Amino acid sequence: MINLESEICRKIRDARREAGISQSALSLEVGCKQSALSMFEQGDGTKLNESVVNALCKKFGIEIGNKEETVPAIRTSPVFSNERGFCPNPSCPSHERYEIEGRLYLKPDREKQDPAYGKFCAICGEVLEKQCPSCGRKLHEGAVCTYCGHKYVSV
Repeated sequence: MINLESEICRKIRDARREAGISQSALSLEVGCKQSALSMFEQGDGTKLNESVVNALCKKFGIEIGNKEETVPAIRTSPVFSNERGFCPNPSCPSHERYEIEGRLYLKPDREKQDPAYGKFCAICGEVLEKQCPSCGRKLHEGAVCTYCGHKYVSV
């Protein structure tokens, strides 16, 4: 693991959001867990190993070190779906928190987060997930995938 300044972590997060890529899609592409990418993007520069960070920097044109970091303007057209997505950001205030047998769960409020069936959370601006981040299956109501048992939002 490496330890990066939180500013670099946030630049990678901003580049991902600008590109319109979800955390789960990017984590599959670079070979890490979505929850580790989420913690990294929140400023914990120790959560990803050097090869994953290098892959992220290469993808978004960010240089680390003595050179000035640059983030190219990556634009993608909005993707609209007939299904609402959910916000994977555990800090999004629209999540309903509840506990079952001592385990904390966050239930996404998909109507608040995605009222127009868009690509970004209407509350915090994060790229919405349109499928289970673990198995890729269709979303169900609630906080957990009914197929694989994965929490939609990692706490």
